[in-house]
Amino acid sequence: MQIINVVLGAILLFFGRALYWVFVGIAGFLLGMTLADQYLDGQSEIIQFLAAVAAGVVGAVIAIYIQRLAFALGGFFAGGYTALSIAAHFGVQTDRSTIWFFLGGILGAIVAATLMDWAIVVLSSLAGAAAIVSEIRIERADALLLFVALTVVGIVVQGRRLARGGTTPGENP
Repeated sequence: MQIINVVLGAILLFFGRALYWVFVGIAGFLLGMTLADQYLDGQSEIIQFLAAVAAGVVGAVIAIYIQRLAFALGGFFAGGYTALSIAAHFGVQTDRSTIWFFLGGILGAIVAATLMDWAIVVLSSLAGAAAIVSEIRIERADALLLFVALTVVGIVVQGRRLARGGTTPGENP
């Protein structure tokens, strides 16, 4: 699963806004994998994987039909996943993970619904960086620096595309 997280993280990092529907699906999948790992711990990896795929598919289908809600949903998924990843990386108690998830998710949803284009750029960069860094075993301080650096790179790359008049989410890039 490590290579999948890194590849999906890179897609989010560099193309999250341009591939909006994919962003929502990947963010849902990554969140589903994280939650399945915590709540379906006794189940087989295939069951955990299928639960994650289901979360991604549900998010993408909703995104197709209800764009504004989808922005908020994508922001919720990305914000929740990012908060869980950061909390887990810094050793926050797992019994508090639900609180971190909802706080990150609500913040992500609010930001995404109000600042749509830039929110997608920032949230997809954060989620992409979190997915990549979560699979690299390095010291916490180095992980934080890498997380910040990857996030900035993702924002710059996607922001330049947006400034050049990139498509709005939902349109073909």
